[in-house]
Amino acid sequence: MKDKKYYEELAQDSMLRFSDAEIEEIVAKQEDLKKEFAKVLKIDTTNVKPLFYPYDDIHSYLREDEETTTIDQKKILSNAPTSEGDFVTIKKVVK
Repeated sequence: MKDKKYYEELAQDSMLRFSDAEIEEIVAKQEDLKKEFAKVLKIDTTNVKPLFYPYDDIHSYLREDEETTTIDQKKILSNAPTSEGDFVTIKKVVK
């Protein structure tokens, strides 16, 4: 158990100042947390398989890729006002 003196030293090392009432409150909260964690540690997990994720199945909500037809590159370039090689060219937009 961490006592009042521990938290006073910790506060001093952290350049903080706490009143006696605040330190007592910190000690009380620490004790409450320890009790809660003790409950968690008592849970029997002997026959529970460890998980790498918080749930068994990883769901992917993305759609499956489907093959589609696209417009031919030559047709796109022929519709562009100006092109250079395999690229559509535009006027300079940054000064």
